[in-house]
Amino acid sequence: MPIEDAVGLLSLLWTPLVVVTASHEDERGGMIAVSAFAASIVPEQPRLMVEIQKRNHTHGLITASDRFAVNVLRRERWEWVRDFGFVSQAESDKFSDAIPWHEGPHGIPLLDDAIGTLVCRVVNAMDGGDMTVFLAVVEEAERLREEEPVYWSEVRPLLPEEWVEEYGRKLSHDVPDSASRMGEIDFRPWRGED
Repeated sequence: MPIEDAVGLLSLLWTPLVVVTASHEDERGGMIAVSAFAASIVPEQPRLMVEIQKRNHTHGLITASDRFAVNVLRRERWEWVRDFGFVSQAESDKFSDAIPWHEGPHGIPLLDDAIGTLVCRVVNAMDGGDMTVFLAVVEEAERLREEEPVYWSEVRPLLPEEWVEEYGRKLSHDVPDSASRMGEIDFRPWRGED
């Protein structure tokens, strides 16, 4: 069986697009994630898992604060993939006046125009080399509108050519960086709460 088929098959497993936001002290960040999963079937104990690339600014904020929010992206806001997925917080303020948001619990930015938000506390994590899988308890949740989320497979064909080129340049840095980190897995258990 050819390994080349893996990329196409794995992309079928991507979840709806979400913007993961976090803050620590006076810093805030947000990024697009294509892998955010429900991690509990117990309604009274909602949990989720999210995969965050280590090279992203938001990863450091989550690691420092043990908290983040998942903002489920609306179809009408598909263009936010550029704002939150193609540039770093260090390059551009992702929380400008163009994107409506407010400060939620623990200073975490919450997007006003999302389908809904889940405010989470990390309870465990697994190092994946180039990324971390965070397991979190949902502490607060708000459904803002009854709509369907958007998927990367729906957004990709809508991207203007200049965005495709911009995304290609980003990937030309991200993929080699991830490849160099894949074997650097830290097997120590998650530190847990102090």
